[in-house]
Parts: sequence; structure tokens; C-alpha cells
Amino acid sequence: MNSNPREHSYGDLREVVIEIMLDDSEYGTSNLERVLEKTALELCRRDGLTAGRQHFSCGPASQLHPSDSELVLEIVWDLARQGILTFGVNASNPSSPCLRRSRFSEYALRHGPHPFHNNTGFMKALRWEAADISTDAVVYLREAVSAFYMDCLLSTCVMLSVAEENEFLRLLSVAKKSKPYGRYFSRIGDGLNVAVKISQFREAIKPILTLFPKSATDELDHNLDTVQTVIRTARNQSGQPTGALPPSRDQVYLYLQDFIPFARQAMLLRQELNEAPYPRLVKVH
Repeated sequence: MNSNPREHSYGDLREVVIEIMLDDSEYGTSNLERVLEKTALELCRRDGLTAGRQHFSCGPASQLHPSDSELVLEIVWDLARQGILTFGVNASNPSSPCLRRSRFSEYALRHGPHPFHNNTGFMKALRWEAADISTDAVVYLREAVSAFYMDCLLSTCVMLSVAEENEFLRLLSVAKKSKPYGRYFSRIGDGLNVAVKISQFREAIKPILTLFPKSATDELDHNLDTVQTVIRTARNQSGQPTGALPPSRDQVYLYLQDFIPFARQAMLLRQELNEAPYPRLVKVH
């Protein structure tokens, strides 16, 4: 028996618990004791202590550091609060100690190019794809993800729309100041609301789209459509709150997912608008 088990971080343990619930049959039907045992076995494997499996005289869970055991319990409740886990074998037997993945977890944990399970996971995925993102946008994005996991879906859309507007206006500013291409965007007025600016940006960039790499322009219409949809959900044409009902949880999760390719594309376009010294001559329409 290992008399001096290693203590692990919340993030490491959370990752293990999520993997356990994904791998279990019947949507992860399990109980806390089983989760603790599987967590101990997986940590031994990761820590290179596979031989220790032969010496679990008191059960695998006894090999966990006391702090790890407490954290696993907290993680289970966090996942339940966030809608990833639910209790009971099924609707006819909804009581603890049984645990199972919720319907939403199947969508959130398995689908999407950038699955995330908390604020840290979202920001990590974002930084991986788009390193150049403004500090202001990061502040609102953190609030958006926190609101999402508190089930404040309209608040999520409001915070997300501010972050998207911030990143789009950064892109527009670079476009208007671009030496080779600025003339294409000069007619986009400063006093317009962001929805109109996005529409005018779409038209302004059309004559020069073929001058940029596909990575900087592919799916541009889709990304801008998503931005406009989120903004419409949060605010009306005059910029005031709409008071509308929020979209479904799955849809809001998709909106958060879609911010990442939008941020990456905005970053790549800013680079192209700044760095292309010798554009081909294209007639302005």
C-alpha cells in the first residue's frame, strides 16, 4: 500500500472524473464510491504506479490523498450544478447515490471542435486558437462562461455579444487604417451601430477576398452571421436590451463554441490587413 499518496490539483481530478463518466456505460451510471475507486486507479496509471494495483487491500479509493477524495466530491457536485451530471438511474429512480451523465453532457462533452467544461477550459481552447485577443474581450468572456454555468443564458449572450463586438471593432479599426486596403473600408461610419458596421464590412471586403489566404477568409460569412445573431439576442437595433427569452442551453453553448473560430479569423485577417505590402490592383465597386 502507498502510505504517502500524491496530492493532485482540482483541474487534474476534474479531467479524470469527466473521463470516467464518459467511459462508463448507460450514460455513466455509477456512484460516488465507484468514481473514487476509478479515480484512484486512473491516477496510479498516470503517475506510473500501475504495480500498486496489486496492493489495494482496502480498496483502490484508500490510495487517494485525503484532499483528493474531498475534491472529487466537490467536483461531482460542481458537475451536477453545471448540468453535466444528474442523479439517479433514470427518471423513475432519481435518487442518489447513483450518478449519470445528463442529456446536455452528451452534447457538451463529446461534440464541438473545442469542448470545454469550465472557464479555464474555454480560455485554454481560445488561447490555443487565437493568441491575439484583447484584455477587454477576455474579461467579458470569463463572465460569459461563468454565467453559462450558472444557467444565466441571457446574461451569457449579453457578455458574449460585448466580447464579439470588441473583437470585430478591433478588426474594423485595422482594416480602415490598412495602407494597402484601407480605402475599401473608409466609408464605414463611426456613428453606426455594430450590426450595420458588420453588414457594411461584409460588402467592403468582397472585392478583395481573393487576395487573402483561405485560412483568413474561409467561413467568414458564417462567423459574422453568428456574431450578428448573438448581438440580436442581447440587444435591439438601437443597442438597448431586447428583453427576449434566451435561446436553449445547447444553442448558447454553440454560441460560445463559435466565438473561438471567429476570434481566430479576426486575428488572421488583422495580420493580413497589416502585413500585405503589395496587393494586386482591384477595382473598388
